Amino acid sequence: MTPGALAERRDLLILVLDSLVPASAEFPGAGVVALDHVLAVAAASADLESLLSRGLQVVEEAARANGVSGFAQASPDDRESVLRQVERSHADFFEALVRHTYDGYYGHAVVVTRLGLDPGPLHPRGHRIEAADLPDLSRVTARGPIYRQA
Repeated sequence: MTPGALAERRDLLILVLDSLVPASAEFPGAGVVALDHVLAVAAASADLESLLSRGLQVVEEAARANGVSGFAQASPDDRESVLRQVERSHADFFEALVRHTYDGYYGHAVVVTRLGLDPGPLHPRGHRIEAADLPDLSRVTARGPIYRQA
């Protein structure tokens, strides 16, 4: 695969992402909010970009094998069926696709805000952690290292 091959299949990727996390009345689809994240992580890793590009090709082939001219022409139910089929036959691709889709989707400020959370950083002004007394670790540290030097 050539660099940028995934970006060239942008329209197909949007449809696949929207099939994984469809839009609802309150939330946008993943094709809108997770696309840039998926493309960015793929651009940073030639292996990931190749895996995702090959996987999208498998999605297209599976759609054609189901009697439609491509994934874009399939109904939403047929798209889900194609993705389930690809999940079973190409688990590595599907796992990477879902992980990066969810990272991009649930990390996006729009989704975080609609979930009722503050989209700001976790630290330094972010979520508060209750103060707790730390356990006494003096016995552990007094024992010294318990491993062999290499």
